[in-house]
Amino acid sequence: MKRMSLVAAAALLVAGAQLHAQQAKKDTTAKKAATTATKAASAAKSDANAAQKSATKASTEAKTAEKAATTANAAASTSTPKKSSGKKKSSSHKSTAKKDTTATKKP
Repeated sequence: MKRMSLVAAAALLVAGAQLHAQQAKKDTTAKKAATTATKAASAAKSDANAAQKSATKASTEAKTAEKAATTANAAASTSTPKKSSGKKKSSSHKSTAKKDTTATKKP
């Protein structure tokens, strides 16, 4: 009987040790998974902040481009070409080719 109780106690001790080892392994795995999840969340938050900054910059650039287009449109509408009065312009503006006087005349 003494041996039987000793064997039973040893079996309980071994079973308890195995159960404890499994629990410790699960805790370690859970801690590693939590750490990995935390790192992934931090990276995602950083990426979201970078995307927000890029969106803000793009919005600012779009507003600047829109202002430039409006200014160009206003400038184009105010500088319309003048209509001609129908008079001919003087020929002094036309360029005429001069005769070449450097050639020697033959007798």
